[in-house]
Amino acid sequence: MIEVIRNNISKIFIASALIVIGVIGRLAFLEFLPSSPSLYITLNNVTQPVLMMDLFFLVAIICILSGLLFKSYFVFLVPLSIMIITDIIIGNDFIFLFTWSGFAMIGFISLVLNSKNKFTIKNTPLIFGASIGSVLLYDLWTNLGCWLGWYPNTIEGLSLCFTNALPFTLWHLLSTTVALTVIVLPILYIKKHLDTKSDYSTKPIEKPLSFY
Repeated sequence: MIEVIRNNISKIFIASALIVIGVIGRLAFLEFLPSSPSLYITLNNVTQPVLMMDLFFLVAIICILSGLLFKSYFVFLVPLSIMIITDIIIGNDFIFLFTWSGFAMIGFISLVLNSKNKFTIKNTPLIFGASIGSVLLYDLWTNLGCWLGWYPNTIEGLSLCFTNALPFTLWHLLSTTVALTVIVLPILYIKKHLDTKSDYSTKPIEKPLSFY
């Protein structure tokens, strides 16, 4: 019973820390995003930068970390808490229905990986593949919301919406991949090292062979 209480307190502490980091990061770094690089692309008669910077990767990585650290509703509670708190301060509109649920999708995919014990350093390609897939799913879902709310609900409007969103999608893929490499992989490496030490320390001492 005491061990269960300790585990719950530990989960609450870690979840609270992730929420604080996400809220402070999303509010503080918003004004310090660099300008989009002076590289342009023309698609569908629309000329725009190749990359459009935002803080998507910050919440996305916290979603992935939540999936790595928890196997419960905390996976959804952490990113949703970050979005609710920051959106109240920053402001939002109907698109929150798609952004909030989009981040919940990323957390769910990470939860599935963890539940199948795939969140290990040897499964790095799978983790990167699932993370990239979850980013594309998020953008597909939120772009659909943008199309429904801000564009003509026609094939032409859908095409224009996804064309305008392409620089954001490219940035989401690039920034999330870098964040995975810098943040998640070292955590997995440390976890593997700690698990190895734990297995070694708990391995029963073998008796030496005797020939007498």
